[in-house]
This record gives sequence, C-alpha cells and structure tokens, in this order.
Amino acid sequence: MGNDTGRSARMTGYLPGGRKGWVWMGAARRQQEQPSAGRDDAKAPGATGEGRVARKRAQRIRVVERTAARMFAEKGYDGTNFEEIAAQVDLRGPTLYHYFSSKEDLFSQCVEHSFAQVVTRLEEIAGSEGAAEERLRRLFFEQVLIELRDFPDFVPLFLKVYVPVPSLRRRLAAIRRQHGDVFRHVVNEVVMAHGLDPEAAKISLMMAFGSLAYMPEWYDRRGPLRLEELAADVADTLMAPFLGR
Repeated sequence: MGNDTGRSARMTGYLPGGRKGWVWMGAARRQQEQPSAGRDDAKAPGATGEGRVARKRAQRIRVVERTAARMFAEKGYDGTNFEEIAAQVDLRGPTLYHYFSSKEDLFSQCVEHSFAQVVTRLEEIAGSEGAAEERLRRLFFEQVLIELRDFPDFVPLFLKVYVPVPSLRRRLAAIRRQHGDVFRHVVNEVVMAHGLDPEAAKISLMMAFGSLAYMPEWYDRRGPLRLEELAADVADTLMAPFLGR
C-alpha cells in the first residue's frame, strides 16, 4: 500500500519515458485509475496464495504436534529431541525452529491446541439443554471418544509424561483442573436435582476420572464392540452411582 501511494505521487510530475510537466497530469491520473481494477484482481491470486501458504503451514504444525506428542509419550520429555521429531516428519532438525522456538514451546503448543479443542467440545455439552444426568452421561461418552479416537496421541501428555519444567507442570495442573471443572459443575447439578450426598458424588466422579484415564491402556480397537458402543457402555457404567444404582 505504501509503495503504491508513493508511486502515484511521483507520476503526477513524471511520466514513463521521463516526460515531465503538468500538462500530463490528467493522462497520468487516467493511467493510474484505469488499471486499478486489474491491480485489485491481480492481488486476489496473491491473497489466495498467501491463504494456501498459511493453510499448509497450519497443517504442517498439526502434523508436527501430533508426531511430537506421540514421541513425548513414548520417550518422555527429556528423551525427546528436535532432530528425532524432525526426522519423523521428513524435516531437518533446525527447520523446526521456523515453527517452534524450543522443545518447551513445542510441548506447550501440543498441550494448548489439543486442550482448546477438547474443552470446547465438553463445554458445549455441559452448557446444552436437557437434564443434568443426561448431560453428564454425554460428557462421559464424549470423553471416551476424545481419548480413544480423536486425541489418543495427546492424552498421555496430560496424565503420564513427567515434565521437568516448572512452568509447564503448573500449566498442566491448571488444565486438568479446568477439564475436571466441566464435569464437576454438571455433577453438582445432578446432586442438587436428586438430593445426592455431595461427598459420595465427589468420590464417584474421581473414580470415573480414574477409569477414563486408564482406558487407553486396555482398549483394543480390534475388539467385538464398535467404539461408539463401548463409549455408551462405559458412560452407562460411570453414571450408575449418580443414579442410585
């Protein structure tokens, strides 16, 4: 924009070919005005190209994050380095610095991007219409899909991987609290609606969290149940204490 403005100002006094004088101002202005639509049209492909570049970059980042999450889970935080991650996605180690400033930054982005998607899904269910017990059941159902289908590579980052960086440990603790709060708020509604013992409900929820966290250890996608059927069975089982069963 700034270069176009400067060029337009110069052309009021100077025309292509070095001719100078006010007599040419009208022609110069017409030359500036006539191709303006063409210039705007010419910018569109460039803008589209920039959009494609941005999308490719975002896709590459997602691939790197998923690969890094899997390697963090397999090798631990200290046992994972940029060179190994880069090799898994056909990049040179230093190239990753174009996307992430450090291993700490990469781990942080893995956590933040996956959690943002997860908590949005859960909060939509928690805030939807319907009886509290039905929303709680849907939360349990959705959590199974999140862990076993949609984010299996990322779940260990929140539950299993030891991170020696204090700031990351604090952030992970805050994320776990925020995730748990989505469930706790709905459990409180169930308690109020059905007159349940709050302490018993709290224990039941903690037991549910433990059961859900352990699912990736025993789940086998080759089993007889479809994942949605398994999620429904798990949700029903976890709901039993909240329904007086």
